[in-house]
Amino acid sequence: MEQAFARDHVTIDFAGFSSETLHGALQEPLDKIRIGRLTPSSITMRILVPDMSVPQAAPVRMEDGADDMRLRDRMHDIMVGYTHSIRDAITELGHLGLVAETRISVRVHSGTQFFKLYVVNNEDAFFGYYPIRPNKVVAQGETIEIYDLVGKDTVLFHHSINDGEPSGGAQQVQQARMWFDSVWETIGRHFDLDAR
Repeated sequence: MEQAFARDHVTIDFAGFSSETLHGALQEPLDKIRIGRLTPSSITMRILVPDMSVPQAAPVRMEDGADDMRLRDRMHDIMVGYTHSIRDAITELGHLGLVAETRISVRVHSGTQFFKLYVVNNEDAFFGYYPIRPNKVVAQGETIEIYDLVGKDTVLFHHSINDGEPSGGAQQVQQARMWFDSVWETIGRHFDLDAR
């Protein structure tokens, strides 16, 4: 991720479950922008996450595999928290005059996100699957055993257009961009981070 921010114009398209790992991946490069070691002139980010106001394939209760609004509310709050923090950190760089132009947009879709995808500077794609695992979480003060999408330790596969045009890597990046744009422009719906 740090190499991406060495560019003058940085673009990141992210599709995932909550944006928690994106938040973590951004901390070091954003700190380096704050101290002047990285100096991009623009940062554009699009974040695509599932709409937790509708039932999902996961997370669900382990006992019966059923949807539970408490679990969706919990995931919604996690997504909003991390995405809000990302937006605020990037917007702050613009307000401080460290990055001339910053844009961040969030859209939601009604499908369950079974993988995470980063498309970085339209040249590199990182792709990994979310395994579904048993988990215990606290939602609205109650401990619930669930089947959960687990993404922190997801192995990300790297593909680059720099692998050459006939390579699988270049094709993977092209298809990742196509998939992201197709969802973003069709079934993706604007999400207002500040709406309550």
